[in-house]
Amino acid sequence: MSSQALRDYQAAQRPAESYLRRPPAYAGAPDWQSEAPRRPSVWEGQQVARRPVLAGSGPLTAVALWAALNSLSSPSSATYFHNYQYDPGYVQWRREADREAGHNPAVAAKLDQLDTQLAQMEGQPRNPPAAPPVRPSPAQPEGSGFIWPVLFVGIAVLLLLWLWRRRTAHPATAAAAPGLAGSAATRFRVGMTMPVDPSPFLLAAGLTKVQPPEGSGMISVEVVGLLRDGAVLLHRLYLPGGKAFFQLHLGAGGQPDECRYFSRLDEVTPADGQEWGLWLDPAQGMIGWPSFQTKDGKMYGRVWAPSDSRVPPRKMEETLQFVDHVEQRQLQMMLYGGPTGGTPPAPETEYILASAVEATGQAWVEIDAGIDINPAALTLPSVSLAA
Repeated sequence: MSSQALRDYQAAQRPAESYLRRPPAYAGAPDWQSEAPRRPSVWEGQQVARRPVLAGSGPLTAVALWAALNSLSSPSSATYFHNYQYDPGYVQWRREADREAGHNPAVAAKLDQLDTQLAQMEGQPRNPPAAPPVRPSPAQPEGSGFIWPVLFVGIAVLLLLWLWRRRTAHPATAAAAPGLAGSAATRFRVGMTMPVDPSPFLLAAGLTKVQPPEGSGMISVEVVGLLRDGAVLLHRLYLPGGKAFFQLHLGAGGQPDECRYFSRLDEVTPADGQEWGLWLDPAQGMIGWPSFQTKDGKMYGRVWAPSDSRVPPRKMEETLQFVDHVEQRQLQMMLYGGPTGGTPPAPETEYILASAVEATGQAWVEIDAGIDINPAALTLPSVSLAA
């Protein structure tokens, strides 16, 4: 559903309106990001679950509701609340928001503004999503009994063809994936193990949101990824579970000259085009905004193309090599960073990588936290594995 919503949103995009967004002021920002306007935090005032979905809410999620509350200056946000004002998901969220407003004046002011806008829109037509299609009548037309055997045979034939193609394709997986040249086909392999120095993660504890790799000693690689950023190739070594990875750039001679470790901070599945707009809107989308705020209130300035205005996220293609197949996926990404407050040898910068991911039949948003890792701390193969 989220994947279809993303495609619908992309198809409906038109050139952005030529108007200026009034940036809200904030105080106390570090010097290196003091000029960047603050994007209202989608996490503000709400503890968000890994995949926040309110029961019975349909396209409503806690993330979307809090984000819409923080952008009431946009007419689409007021319309969003008006359309779902009596939805059970909104009613549940509103009770939580009212409790938060009891001790948070900023939330209370936003709710007052929302109530004023809803009162002005009272009587206007609402446009909730269409109801699920009605199931057809169980009554069958004459002759339907003949259809089922034919259908069964057809499905069996298709299944056998699929199994045959899958079996014949696996031996040539590496050869059929030229996009992994220099990665899974040469330097890195699925299932390879490597020792990792725990020092950077011990020094980062308490200073960052990074979760260290699970276990100790040897770490295995579950998936190998190759990410294309224009002419630059980035290699990803995904750890078991797929929620953490090392991202490397290979320099001259195929030796790593840059390495960062990322672990999953949160994951959101937008339910409709309006929610996707909160992340990817050309004028106000959070991925590409000059700064990014996490739910603990910390601000991170944009590392890629820093400026005081929004820039489009970087579009990249990633090839993923699994143990038995290869997958492709599209990403729209932006990297943010902020000081940890630690002193060397502790990591000095914490990164936040916000990504809109589109894979086969799926789409979601990932938020990852990361730190720099000395490539020397990874014991990687010194020669090509192709031989």
